[in-house]
Amino acid sequence: MTIQRAFLAVLLSLAAAPALAQEAISADSTASMDSLGSTSLFAAPPPAQTALVPIRGVVSGSPESVSFSGEAKVSSRHAADPDFNRPRLVLTIDLRGVAGVGSSTGAKYVVYGPELVQRQLAASHTVEITFPFKSSTSTTAATARTGVASFMLDFDVETGAMTAASGSVSTPNFPR
Repeated sequence: MTIQRAFLAVLLSLAAAPALAQEAISADSTASMDSLGSTSLFAAPPPAQTALVPIRGVVSGSPESVSFSGEAKVSSRHAADPDFNRPRLVLTIDLRGVAGVGSSTGAKYVVYGPELVQRQLAASHTVEITFPFKSSTSTTAATARTGVASFMLDFDVETGAMTAASGSVSTPNFPR
C-alpha cells in the first residue's frame, strides 16, 4: 500500500510540475513587462491631468450675437512614442460647461460634445477648435451654428501636465 501511495505522490507531483512551471513563467514575463516601463505597448497610459479653464467671448452672426461664458474642461495626457521618439500630447477639450446667451432675445444656447486633439509635446501651444452650438429650445440641427474656441496652454514637458491655461470664444472666419 505504501508503494502505491509513493507512486501516486510521484504522479501527482509530475502532473503539477507543468502548472507550477507555467505560473513561474507567467510571473517572470509580468516582471519583465513591468521593467519595460512606459516603453511597453502593454503599459497603462499615464493618467490625464485635468484643469477647468475660464472661457468667454462673443460669436456674432444671424439671427443674433451670442455671448459665451463658463469653464472648459481641458485634459492633457503625455503619450510616449517608443518607435519614433516623438512624444505626443493628447488633449480632450470639453466645452459642455460653457453656455451662451443671445444678445437680443436672451435665448439660451448650448454647446455639444468634447473635442480630441493631438499635438507634438512642447512647452506651450495655441489650440483652436470649432464647436457647434444651438438654441436650447430648438428641436432641429438645422439651426446649429459654429463658434471658435482658442486656448493658450503651457505644459510641463516631462509629465504633460498643464501649468497655465487661458481661453476665449470668437466668431469663425471661414473663407467664402
